[in-house]
Amino acid sequence: MNTRRPSFFPACASIAATFVLTACAASIRPASDDPDVVQEQALQHSLSLNHRMTLQRRLDDVAIPLLEHSAPFCDGDVRASLGAHIASLWSFEKDERAAAKQTLHLDDRLTVLWTLDRKQAPATPLRAGDVLLSVGGKPLPAGKKGIDRLNDVLIDAARAKPAKREGWLEAVVQREGQSTALRLPYTTACNYTAVTRMKNEVHAENDGHEIVVNSALMRFFPDNRDLAIVLGHELANGVLSHGGKTRAVGIAAGIVDGALGGTGLEQEALSSPFSQQFDAEADYLGLYMVAAAGYDIDGAERIWRELGVHTAGAKKKGFMGPPPSSAKRFVAMRRTIAEIQAKTKNGAPLVPLATSKS
Repeated sequence: MNTRRPSFFPACASIAATFVLTACAASIRPASDDPDVVQEQALQHSLSLNHRMTLQRRLDDVAIPLLEHSAPFCDGDVRASLGAHIASLWSFEKDERAAAKQTLHLDDRLTVLWTLDRKQAPATPLRAGDVLLSVGGKPLPAGKKGIDRLNDVLIDAARAKPAKREGWLEAVVQREGQSTALRLPYTTACNYTAVTRMKNEVHAENDGHEIVVNSALMRFFPDNRDLAIVLGHELANGVLSHGGKTRAVGIAAGIVDGALGGTGLEQEALSSPFSQQFDAEADYLGLYMVAAAGYDIDGAERIWRELGVHTAGAKKKGFMGPPPSSAKRFVAMRRTIAEIQAKTKNGAPLVPLATSKS
């Protein structure tokens, strides 16, 4: 007699085992509202925000002096720089505000998170933890209106005296529970801010108001001089109005592309020469800005070699140029460095040749 079990028994055993394992996994995996999960999620948000703020502080150390020294290049689009990072909960995205409140001890009022050690400008009397109540005689309300009011005051102060690089603003802060009057020195700076975001793509961009730098790019360039060159390039894109020009070229190329069949080749063919010209102009002016900020630019061209190797096969995006242009940009930057160094040696002003702004 054949005593072998039917073939469905092993399958049934396998299904039963899978069911048991699934049931066990379901019992171990906690729900989203489990108190331990909520606590761990809050901790991870806090750690992530702390890391981003560490990067932001380094970015401020590079960007703010660069924006200040580049003010003469910004053609009147300037603001007063107080040499401090000032924020409220409204400075953060909605999903970061709980962590900002818990970790940075922020509320709806504008608060000094840190100040810069500016060696070539008067030290600010602001301290970390100061809450700004008024600046330039204007009260600073809580909430988003406070940020808008402060921005307006800083822009008006710089533009009221365009010939002056420095000035003073009267302010009242709350410090250790007491109202304290301060006289804040400011330095005129280009009307941009620089922010870091947590992304693993080596990328930076200028959206017309902010220079956004990914965390991966900051790791890729641990030297502040190299980071300054990235920022100079993006700032120059804004000064030269490349954002608007790129959008205009993209619209025109899209119209041509649609008329000729929508293959995408026409758009790429029309856009590429313009983007490479814009990159060349931004590289050139940006390097002058970095040199004017006091950085040693000798050997700075190597960043294009490093990026060219890192981005082999990549397409153009923001600061990242396509690899075929990296060799040209390397040589162009080396020649620009020689031009700047020659002017410095001869005591000539660091004034770049004309670049197209219109």
